[in-house]
Parts: sequence; C-alpha cells; structure tokens
Amino acid sequence: MAVLSTILDSGKPPSEWVELLSTRGLIISERSLREKASRIGACHRLGRTMIITPDQIDQILESRKPCPSNRFAEAQRGGLAAASNISAPTSPTTIDAALAHLKKQALGTGAGPKKKGRFAATS
Repeated sequence: MAVLSTILDSGKPPSEWVELLSTRGLIISERSLREKASRIGACHRLGRTMIITPDQIDQILESRKPCPSNRFAEAQRGGLAAASNISAPTSPTTIDAALAHLKKQALGTGAGPKKKGRFAATS
C-alpha cells in the first residue's frame, strides 16, 4: 500500500490518542485533548476533522503546566509560595498610629455627628 501522506499515515484523531494514552495510565478527555491541541497549534485540521501526529502529541505533553504537588513542596521549603510581605515585627508606635488612623476614618472627617432617625428635627 502506498503512503498517501506522512501526516495521514502517522496521525490519529483525538479519540484514538485518548484510548492509547489511557493504556499508559494517562487519563484525559477527548475534549481536553482537542482544546489543548488547538490552543498550542499542535494539530492538523481538515474541515472539522482534527488529526494529531506523534510529534504533536509530544508537544502537547511537554507544554503542560508544572505539577501542583511541586508547588506544595516548594511552599513547605519556604519558596515563593511561602513568601511573606512582612519583613520585621511591627513596633507599638506603628500599631498605635494605624489604630488612630482607622478610628479617625470610622468617625468620619469631622463633618459632625450623623443624625439618627428618618427625619431631622427643626427648631
């Protein structure tokens, strides 16, 4: 049998790749595979038909995000995820100034006490 095209010869539709990947323990839905292939341009299209070659499957697998468990381990070691914006303990003076500022904001800008009730009393 003559080879019509190397793409057609080695390429498979996403449904076949999903089955093949599942035999290797890699579970992915056909929809997810199609979306990923389209997003990174690792597919060939003819109308609505999508074909993915082995090289393109490699691109899809290599373009994945880092494993979330690696981020968790980094946070435990004190990496970027565990960083804090507090560099030193706050002084009592700073805390007192912050509290005074918040109290001033809560009371308003000095425009006078707010009237309670629905109607203002007139004299």
